[in-house]
Amino acid sequence: MDFRGIFLAKCLVGLFSCVKGSANEIHKAYGVLGGSVFLNVPGFKVENQHEITWLKTASILVKVKNSTVKYYREKEKYTMFPNGTLRIDRLVKEDGGSYTVRVYNDTGLLQVEENLNVSFQEIVSKPEIKWVCSQNSMKVTCEVNQRNEPLFHLFRNNKTLNYKPPIDANGIWKIEYSSKSSTAKFQCEVKNHVSKKTADQEIKCSGMLDIVLIGSIAGGAVVFVIFLALLIYCIRKKRAERYEEQDEEIPMKIRQAGDESKYRELPQPPVHAPQKQPRQQQRLPPQSQTQYQAGPPRPRPRTQQKSPSHMKERP
Repeated sequence: MDFRGIFLAKCLVGLFSCVKGSANEIHKAYGVLGGSVFLNVPGFKVENQHEITWLKTASILVKVKNSTVKYYREKEKYTMFPNGTLRIDRLVKEDGGSYTVRVYNDTGLLQVEENLNVSFQEIVSKPEIKWVCSQNSMKVTCEVNQRNEPLFHLFRNNKTLNYKPPIDANGIWKIEYSSKSSTAKFQCEVKNHVSKKTADQEIKCSGMLDIVLIGSIAGGAVVFVIFLALLIYCIRKKRAERYEEQDEEIPMKIRQAGDESKYRELPQPPVHAPQKQPRQQQRLPPQSQTQYQAGPPRPRPRTQQKSPSHMKERP
């Protein structure tokens, strides 16, 4: 029996089954529309003497042999690297689908054949952390607006937490976590195969309510209300006293005004007297002229008519 032939046959069968099995396995690659995607040769170290061919739906895209690259499609869109990686730029929807890579040795023997499926994803949105504090616990919620289910990770003080599966509420994905601690730092991480975004929040809850603090706040509020009421009362009382004083001052002012009016009426005649004196002075000159013209003898006989009074005094 030729043991060498049997051993060689087993190796060929194993190699064929390995190649066939790897061809049946489909690997996944993800890209962003308008961006780039890298397609690697899975689980195989490519060397310079290998021949590598990339195909899409049985159509050759690019081939490298003996370090010489030959492009079968536009060179600006596809780029071949020495390690067998293929980069596709300016991705459009037509670039999605199944790709095949084949690796041959220097003798032309097929060593690797792998299938890769390219699909597209959107860049994730930034998550938002919300929380509600109660007397004994806090409830933390991480939300993100995303069309497809993202990969959620919630950390508390840099430790991964166990939480319920994400909930979809009309395109808003949520994860909820309840904790009995009053203070903690949370980090919510949302990612997919093409992007990742995080949100950090340090949450401080009072835990069990401080009765002393609540009492002091309530007492301060009561004291403030009492002080405000007293202040309003004092202001109203002062206004009332001021109005009463004004009511008492009005009759006094009226009396004083009456007394002053009486005292003002007495000196009124002297006020008119100076007005009459100029008139008498104006009339004196014509009287003196008339007396001078008529002659002095006329007024003297009038004074002499008083003789009867002397006659009455004799008896």
